[in-house]
Amino acid sequence: MTNSPSRHAIGLAAALLLAAIAPPAHAKIVCWKNKEGVRECGNAVPPEYAQQSVERKSGMGVTVEKTERALTAEELAREREERERRRAEEEERKRLAAEQARKDRVLLQTFSTEEDLMLTRDGKVAAIDSRIRHSEQLVVKFRENVEQMQGEAAALERSGKKVPPKLAQQIVDAQSQIDKTEQEIERRKHERVLLREQFEADLARFRELKGG
Repeated sequence: MTNSPSRHAIGLAAALLLAAIAPPAHAKIVCWKNKEGVRECGNAVPPEYAQQSVERKSGMGVTVEKTERALTAEELAREREERERRRAEEEERKRLAAEQARKDRVLLQTFSTEEDLMLTRDGKVAAIDSRIRHSEQLVVKFRENVEQMQGEAAALERSGKKVPPKLAQQIVDAQSQIDKTEQEIERRKHERVLLREQFEADLARFRELKGG
C-alpha cells in the first residue's frame, strides 16, 4: 500500500505557504502617483515622490492615513500673503469698531437731545457764514482800490507818462489779494457743506443710539 499525504498535512502546507507570501495584517502599503500620473503602490515611497500626496493602507487594503503633498514655495508664499491680508483686515475692522465706539461716547456725552445737536450745527454754520460775508466785503474794497489805481495808471499813460513801478506793483498785489480772498471764500463754502453733512450723519447716529 502506497503512503500518501493526509489531507491534514496538505492543508497545513498550504496554510504555511500562504502565510509566507501574504503580508502580515499589520503591514502597511503606501500609494503614490508616478511622473506619468499612474497610481503605484509599494512598501515605501520612492524619494523622488516623497513630496507628493501619499495614501497609507493596511495589509488588508484599507486606507488608514492620507498625507497631502508638500506645498511649493510659491504656494507657501501665497498662503503667507493670505494670512497677512486676513490679519490686516481683522486689525482694521477692530480699529474702525473702536473708533466708532469712541465717537459714539463723545456724541452721547456732548449732546443730550436732538435739539442740542441742531443748535450747535446752526451756530457753527452761522459762524462760517459770518466769515464768508466779511471776506466778500474785503473783496469789494480790494476791487475798488484796484479800479482806482488802474484809473491813475491809465491817466498817466494818456498824458504820456510812464506808470511808476510802485503803482504797478500795488495793482498786482491788490489783484493777488483779491484772488486769495476769493479762494478763501470758496474754501469756507466747502467747509460749510462738509459741516452740514457731518451733522446730518451725527444726527442719524444719535437717533440710532437713542433708539437702540
